This record gives sequence, C-alpha cells and structure tokens, in this order.
Amino acid sequence: MEFRRPEHRTIAAALRLVEADFLLANKCWFAGGTAIVMHLDEYRLSLDVDFLCADGEGYRVLRMAAVESGVGAFFGAPVTTLRDFRTDQYGLRTVLTLEGQPIRFEIVREARIALEGSFDSRLNVPTLSLPDTFAEKLLANADRCQDRSVAYRDAIDLGMLLTRYEEIPAVAVRKATEAYGQDIKRKIGWVLTRLEDETELKHAASVLQMDGDLAVQAITALRGEAQRLWSF
Repeated sequence: MEFRRPEHRTIAAALRLVEADFLLANKCWFAGGTAIVMHLDEYRLSLDVDFLCADGEGYRVLRMAAVESGVGAFFGAPVTTLRDFRTDQYGLRTVLTLEGQPIRFEIVREARIALEGSFDSRLNVPTLSLPDTFAEKLLANADRCQDRSVAYRDAIDLGMLLTRYEEIPAVAVRKATEAYGQDIKRKIGWVLTRLEDETELKHAASVLQMDGDLAVQAITALRGEAQRLWSF
C-alpha cells in the first residue's frame, strides 16, 4: 500500500518489519486510530502504533518478550527504541524510531471485552476485526470525549468508519454496552451535541490535520447512525 503522508509511510515501513507470526500466535492485534486511518485513505494524521491483546496467556508471553528481548521481539532491524519498555498490568509501552521518526508503540492489555482479528496482508500485520474496531472506538469515546485535547477523534473515527461501512455492527454495540452500560449511548449523545458547534468541529479538524468537510461528513454519518440505534 502507498501512503501520501510521509509519517504514515514510515509507520508502514515499520509494520513491514513486525514479527507478525509472533503477534498473531499471541492474539495481539493492530488497532486504534492509526489502523483505521491507514485503511481509510489517510483522512487524518495519526502517529501512534497501538496493538491490543485480550488473551491472558498471550499477554504474559508478550510481556516477558518485552522484558527479556526488548524491541527485537516485535520488530526487525533497523527499528530501534528511544527508551526501554515500560511494562505493567495495563500494557507495554515504548517509543520506536525508524528513518529518524519517533513512533509511540503500545500493546494494551484489553480486559473489558474479548477480541478477534486476522492477518492483514496489505500491512503485514495481525489486525483487529471490524466489529471490534467499532467496539473499541465506542469505548474510547466514552472514556475521553470530554477531554478537548483529544479533539473528539474517537467520534470522528467512528464517523469515518461509517462513511465506508454504513452501520455499526450489532455485536460491537452489544460488547461496548456490556462493558460500559448506558454511558456508551450517553457519551455519543454528548459529543454529537458538542460538535453542533461549528467552531469546535473546525478546531478538531485542525488538530487532527484533516479536511474540514470530511470532519463534517464524519459527524453527519455518526449522527445518522445514533438516530438509528438510539433514536437521538
């Protein structure tokens, strides 16, 4: 796959060096905003490489690999790190460097919902399934939509997914709601109300380095889906 943004080209180069079989064996999936952006024509800038692991044994193996072998357990040369891994019950974190570009790399221990994924030959990486991508974004929106510094990215990512896939899968809504209850619906309502303010939506688009018209399309799509699901 070819990418327009140089930062995304570097991330794609790093992903081509991923130890994909190791991650796949331990049910560790490429996820988050960067995974979405790289599959949807780079509508915004995203610089983090985030993976999720919901498998207890898999996370144990990944954690031990980070402690014992460092970045070499996950990436081939010439990917290196700018600091040692930080590891705890919530995840593994470091900052990679490739071609002079720092890339924040994290494997999050997902304890809220079960996850599924498959190998994506285009990016050479195990990638989170589409329903679980929606579920994770619903959870993320509930967690941080009221933090303006995040620039409502989870709502915008949900909307951009909807411009391609039209509906949030029922299983995604079920998983997210089983984890967080009615706060999923409540926070979608909150962010949609907030982004009725054109100034806020323009601010978000600017922070995320995306086209303002695309941001409007994304929120319009999310608003329509919220009406279908929750009769907003």
